[in-house]
Amino acid sequence: MVGAVLHQEWLLGGRRNRLYLFRWVYAAWLIVLVFYGYVHCTNEQSSRLSGRIVNNTSSFLDRASMPEVVGQWFAESFVFQQMLLLVLLTPAFVAGAITDEKRRGTLQYLLTADLESRHIILGKLLGRVAQVALVAIAGLPLFALLAGFGGVQPATVLAVVVALIVPLFALASATLLASVWCRQTRDAVLALYVLGTIGGLAVWYFQGFLNYLNPLYVVAPAWGTWKSLELGELSRRLLVSSLCWGTFGGVCLAVAVWRLRPVYRNELEGVRPQTVRWYSGTRLPVRDEPIRWRERHVEGLAPGPQLRRIPQWLGVSVVALLTLGSSLLILFLSLPSSVKIGDLILALARFQPARLTVLLPDAGDGFLVQGLVVMLLASLVVGIRCSGAITGERERQTWEALLLTPLTAKQLIRGKLWGIMGASYVYLLAYAAPAIVLSVFGGVVSLFWVLLWLAVTVLAMYYIGAAGLWCSVRSRNSWRALLGVMAAGYAGGLALYSCSLIIIFPAALLVGAILAAIDRQMGTQLSTAATPFFSIDHRVFFILTCLGLAFIFWLMARMFLHQTLRWVADRERTRHWHDEPIYRRSRRRPAKATQNP
Repeated sequence: MVGAVLHQEWLLGGRRNRLYLFRWVYAAWLIVLVFYGYVHCTNEQSSRLSGRIVNNTSSFLDRASMPEVVGQWFAESFVFQQMLLLVLLTPAFVAGAITDEKRRGTLQYLLTADLESRHIILGKLLGRVAQVALVAIAGLPLFALLAGFGGVQPATVLAVVVALIVPLFALASATLLASVWCRQTRDAVLALYVLGTIGGLAVWYFQGFLNYLNPLYVVAPAWGTWKSLELGELSRRLLVSSLCWGTFGGVCLAVAVWRLRPVYRNELEGVRPQTVRWYSGTRLPVRDEPIRWRERHVEGLAPGPQLRRIPQWLGVSVVALLTLGSSLLILFLSLPSSVKIGDLILALARFQPARLTVLLPDAGDGFLVQGLVVMLLASLVVGIRCSGAITGERERQTWEALLLTPLTAKQLIRGKLWGIMGASYVYLLAYAAPAIVLSVFGGVVSLFWVLLWLAVTVLAMYYIGAAGLWCSVRSRNSWRALLGVMAAGYAGGLALYSCSLIIIFPAALLVGAILAAIDRQMGTQLSTAATPFFSIDHRVFFILTCLGLAFIFWLMARMFLHQTLRWVADRERTRHWHDEPIYRRSRRRPAKATQNP
């Protein structure tokens, strides 16, 4: 009975245009990579012939011809490209195998049919893995051609296929398990990406036996001529790697088959009332804005139901401790060896900001980077929550009930946005309190960067949250909405910021010239008040960049909110209430009044 589910997955996968789009995009990327390798090798050879590179140990330039050079370089790069492609695409393609059935309400029909859980899981696994494989094999013709020019041995090609296909099976099995446990595709994909990142960092840091989980380490003995191939070492690495990945994938697949029916049955029965724990806090009473209260005190800032079980006080404590540790680390690393701790404490006790700036010259850069990282993380969390604000209601089949209430579209949309942002304020306060206090040790520059990037962070959260609601109201599921947030929010914001540099850079030069002129006329030190280590144009450019980002965030957020309100009011509501503005414009022109003769 696996064939029925497999045939259905193949049929649905063949109708999706994204599969063909990804294949064309990946093939185009590999062609660009070939041209880059040709240009790189040509420049390196030209530099060597001109005498600019005397001692060159590169093995590429010792080849007989340029096709052989580019072919060898591309063959080695292709393995990394395939591994990265499988890591990124497998969760995105496989995570919706079960969660999409839950969202459409068709999983219950599959479970009541003459199908066992293993038939459903295996059919979904083979069908989704086949879609990933169709994208991956788009580069095989180019790889076969250039590998032949580069002198890659057939044993190397076989080793690459084996080293990649077993991790593909294991990663797909782990993604299916996440799809069984999670309600939304977005939660399953994010869980796999987070766990995969942690696992990759563990393999890179600890190495040792964990290197057998790295395909690049496994196929390392396969490169070279036939005489230089270490077939014994290659076989041993392939065997150990296949056993490790196969065991992991088999366990995940078995658990997915075992827990499919119980997990879905519990989801259909609804959420059981949770008992009040000693570590959980009490909620504030419901006020005049129920949507805002629900998003802030019930849903919270956590993007998944598992993270919502963590009490707020524990999350705030973790954020405060991480900020305290990172700020202390910044101060410790920026303290020169010639400066003593007593001098720093004395300057702080006498409240000498200029002296602190001299004692810790690099602290401002550290707090600047810390503020930038906090802005990215805070906006990402708010974007994830807002991307599922509307699609989550649709998947729970509660959005229509909200639309039938007397709440206006403005109350619905803005209530969700300000409720989610309100849930983040306590975490921002947990970051700001230790960061501001410890930035005083770094001088005026450190304190300035912390305060400035804190304000930019609030506006960035406002912008990404508005973009998330705009994508959520237009998308079918939370995963597509999250991809839209990444494209419209981050990529769009970066594009707008790049365009604004045309205005920011001349403005920085103008402000710097004005400050320098004031210094010459009045004898002040405005141009050197912040730090003596940056030129005036550089410092003013940084400040105007932050102000430009803040203005872009505010302007784009207002636009996204307006478009979201129009979408809900014009296409989602069944009627307009008396106090709700009508955004729809009449397509008919009003008839001109005729004058009586």
